[in-house]
Amino acid sequence: MKRLLSFLTILVCVTAAGKQPKITSRPFGELSTGESTTLYTITNRSGASMQLLDYGARIVSIMMPDRKGHNGDVVVGFGDIENFEKKDRFIGPVIGRFGNRINHAAFTLDGTRYELVANEKLGGEPVQCHGGTMGFDRFVWDAAPVKEDGRAGVKFHRVSPDGEQGFPGTMDVNVTYWLTDSNTVRVEYEATTDKPTVVNLSNHTYFNLKGNEGGYVMDHLLQVEADTCIQNNAQFCPDILRHVDGSPFDFREPHRVDYRIDMPDEHLRIMRGMSACWAVRNWDGTLRKAADLYDRKSGRGMQTWTTEPALLTFTGRSFDGTYKGKYGPIEKFGGMLMETIHFPDSPNQPRFPSTVLRPGQKYRSVTEFRFYVK
Repeated sequence: MKRLLSFLTILVCVTAAGKQPKITSRPFGELSTGESTTLYTITNRSGASMQLLDYGARIVSIMMPDRKGHNGDVVVGFGDIENFEKKDRFIGPVIGRFGNRINHAAFTLDGTRYELVANEKLGGEPVQCHGGTMGFDRFVWDAAPVKEDGRAGVKFHRVSPDGEQGFPGTMDVNVTYWLTDSNTVRVEYEATTDKPTVVNLSNHTYFNLKGNEGGYVMDHLLQVEADTCIQNNAQFCPDILRHVDGSPFDFREPHRVDYRIDMPDEHLRIMRGMSACWAVRNWDGTLRKAADLYDRKSGRGMQTWTTEPALLTFTGRSFDGTYKGKYGPIEKFGGMLMETIHFPDSPNQPRFPSTVLRPGQKYRSVTEFRFYVK
């Protein structure tokens, strides 16, 4: 019996060692412009997988095991190019040049005022959100599969020309998504510029750890490494820095996302629901844990680690069941952002870490979504 067990152990180890990460690609359809798009599928040694689309350099799906070992898709979104282009442009893509909002759709840098393309009007004022009407999510990126020991991925590249959506400088951008054999999705951002500019890149994926069945995401347990949160103004830009103590945003210990959703609070009133931005505790630019999200039913969990100073979440209150997702209608509160980012409106608010990028410098940012089961 001992010899048989030893043989089986060796066989399992050899079989696992023999598997290699795999990257495949296939056409995903044409945009209204006639441009072709390509979907990339990365599968790691354990059978977990991730799908990436060159339109918007976006995450389309992430298949991760539950506590029974069954893979399920933890990403909310679409299964066809038409919906990504025409329904909700901010499901899964890279957002930039500047993720989230810039108040008054303008900023001043080195004495020059730059007027940006506004794509929102809030509180009677123009606002640019996620890079404007033609942000990074609206373009087909160059893509190249990449492999290293223990991980495989896709490197996306595009050049944003000087003046795009009002931003100065020609910016050369690379975003690389990796899937590791330990079920971590790592996102690496890099950028350079030929003129002083601002940059704030992130990914806008909606997660639901319940898997394909989806459903109400507010019963997930959330823990956030933050003592301070933001109260927004009427333009949904930072106004007041608040301690989380006694607020609906105190997730220093794990709680259901909706555990204080009915609590009287000015930020909840302004944002019309759960949409929060926290300052990551003891931020110094190194990779550190920002949050932990866990679904008790499936046993799936996801730690978010980042080099960014802020974590922003939104719980899909704008979904209403009219969007046809991969597995059926996308219901209200059906997905949750874990958006790692520099603070919104940073170019206009010197109290926050700088988002200025100058010639000769390289912008670098890393975020990891570390999946686990318990």
